[in-house]
Amino acid sequence: MKKIPYGVSDFEKIRRNNYYYVDKTNFIEKIEDSSDYLFFIRPRRFGKSLFLSLMENYYDINKKEDFEQLFKGTYIYDNPTEEKNKYLILKFNFSEVNPHIKEVENSFNNTIRLEALRFIQKYKDFISDTDSDMHKTIKDIKEASEILKHIIKFTKDKGKIYLLIDEYDNFTNTIISSVGNEQYTAITHGQGFYRHFFNVIKAGTTGGPIAKLFITGVSPVTMDDVTSGFNIGDNITSDPAVNQMVGFTETEVIELLKHYEINERVIEIMKPWYNNYLFSQDEQTKIFNSDMALYFVKEYLKTNKLPKEMLNHNIKIDYKKLKYLIITDIKGRIRVNGNFEKLKMIIEQGEIIAKIVSAFPVDRIIDTENFISLLYYFGLLTIKGEHYERVKLIIPNEAIKQLHYDYIREGYRDTNIFTLNFFKLGDLYDRMAYNGNWEDLFLYLSEEMTKQTALRDYIKGEKEIQTFLRVYMGVTNYYITKSEAELNKGFCDIMVIPNIAQFPDIKYSYLMEIKYIKPSDYDEKKLEEKISSAKKQLEKYKEDETLKKMIGNTKLERIILVFAGVELKYKSTF
Repeated sequence: MKKIPYGVSDFEKIRRNNYYYVDKTNFIEKIEDSSDYLFFIRPRRFGKSLFLSLMENYYDINKKEDFEQLFKGTYIYDNPTEEKNKYLILKFNFSEVNPHIKEVENSFNNTIRLEALRFIQKYKDFISDTDSDMHKTIKDIKEASEILKHIIKFTKDKGKIYLLIDEYDNFTNTIISSVGNEQYTAITHGQGFYRHFFNVIKAGTTGGPIAKLFITGVSPVTMDDVTSGFNIGDNITSDPAVNQMVGFTETEVIELLKHYEINERVIEIMKPWYNNYLFSQDEQTKIFNSDMALYFVKEYLKTNKLPKEMLNHNIKIDYKKLKYLIITDIKGRIRVNGNFEKLKMIIEQGEIIAKIVSAFPVDRIIDTENFISLLYYFGLLTIKGEHYERVKLIIPNEAIKQLHYDYIREGYRDTNIFTLNFFKLGDLYDRMAYNGNWEDLFLYLSEEMTKQTALRDYIKGEKEIQTFLRVYMGVTNYYITKSEAELNKGFCDIMVIPNIAQFPDIKYSYLMEIKYIKPSDYDEKKLEEKISSAKKQLEKYKEDETLKKMIGNTKLERIILVFAGVELKYKSTF
């Protein structure tokens, strides 16, 4: 049985050390059918670095003798292209650059210098002997752009370079999110060192030795800034031919489960959590996040049980860089901005219609259309289908839905709008799941909603109440919550489905009807009308056959909650 390649992005290590490999080598042909200079965006932890490592090993002129050992059994082994092992590989990984604003330029220069030294040592037979001591020269050059110029100059007539840049925007995204646009602009505009470095790359592709270029990242923002004024290459991010180039298809996940002798039926548990990504309007094949799928297998094999935590903690860390887009600091006063409302709206409605913007500069990053596009590029939204000249975007899966909940909670907390005691909340969920004591949970929530007055500005109606409850019910793994779930030809406000796969001994499940009355309109008559309406709806929902399957042997409780503003006026089971 092969090792699980969770967290391993080195193709050679995978192939030489008996790791499981999902064959993506057929996409080499598709890359070659594109242009010579390519730019490719995908969310973090989706397999971009491994694909670049695959390209590095396939095209390296010094690895001709290793081709059989590295590629036997793959598609490309039986279908090699003419460009196999034809290039000098110059590869940079900019996740290695220290993003601290006082260290970033020096760190960037050192990163380029170290890779340049490796390059000239590896390809010394292809370096012009005009310079008698290349190592000493490279060590003495301070600026990264000058180092690259030196490499270009002395390989110009001796070989063709394939330049690979991984995570090109890793350190720049950190700078934007941590210290702001001004410092970011200083390095990516005008005479900024990163802007100048890309100018040198451009020069190297025009009559120089850089014959091929492949750049990966998570957003188009930095590329738009550093390449403004010239076209660095083709953005193939949304091309249907590469929709499945990274990540796993359902077929690939099934084969993965077979290899590790895991019952294939668990894919039905994995799909709602890790699947459903689509990166092209002209494709239909949905993609699993490969990192999440491998995490699941790794955790499952420890105990032959489903992971207690379906969401990998590393994914949470990756997405924290988004926070600066929804929180604004104005003269020391921290508040949420309009994009925070967009996040809430996406949770409330389940989808949004927008145009995916292919490029925009940093000074337009919080514009609504650009913000929605960033959610797509970061993997927090995905394509569901076309909508005239725009697209319908949805939250791809339960794992990402949890991240959306996290952002709403963090936005409330960081701006002093609302916060809760999560230790107490966990205890209340224990009692709700195993003792059927749901009342204490909603009493606690309603008391805090009333007490923390800043929340009132964000609760305007029934939808806002629903979103608020789902956000704070999203902290428990006992349940999966769905809003406006279709049941028996009606739509339930909140369906609280037990996570039986992970917690087979759970005792209770819930349907909730939420009603809202404006505080100025509240009276006993309106309250009775709302209660009567909720009872009729809940009576209808309980007969749904799909619901009966989802709740298993748990006891179904039907809850009516009526709010007037943030105050809970009525709570009862029915």
